[in-house]
Amino acid sequence: MSTVTMMLLVAVSAPVLAQQTGDQLTVRFSGVLKKKPCHINNDRRIDVAFGNVGVLKVDGERYQQSVPYSIVCDAPEPGGRLMLSVKGTAAGFDDVVLATNADGLGILIRQNGQRMRLNTPLLINVDHPPPLEAVPVKAPGIALTGGRFQATATLLAEYE
Repeated sequence: MSTVTMMLLVAVSAPVLAQQTGDQLTVRFSGVLKKKPCHINNDRRIDVAFGNVGVLKVDGERYQQSVPYSIVCDAPEPGGRLMLSVKGTAAGFDDVVLATNADGLGILIRQNGQRMRLNTPLLINVDHPPPLEAVPVKAPGIALTGGRFQATATLLAEYE
């Protein structure tokens, strides 16, 4: 056998020689199923109506409305930290502002008068949830047009 043939046989059979037998191990997955511990607004939808909003009067202050909600926890987790967040799509002009279906118009959520970041959990006291307000805001340099508008978000309370 020539040296080249011998080297070729070794190169071709090397993967076969390197192959090992496998091993098996059973993996067990477990957890605890829990009912949702808290209920927001008695599991009813929250509606915030701004009424008629003047396109030239949207300034981030006028038309502010309270967001009426309540949180009741059936069995608070001992030592658990309750987090509240507003989940929604941010407006293209400000990542803290909730997008609406109207070009250049968004809804700013405030908690205790401060801008509340969308999709960011906030530590709260379940016995005294912070007041939330919503106010229409417009993108800088945009002239709003008339028509109906709406926005949708999810209010989420969860233990950390």
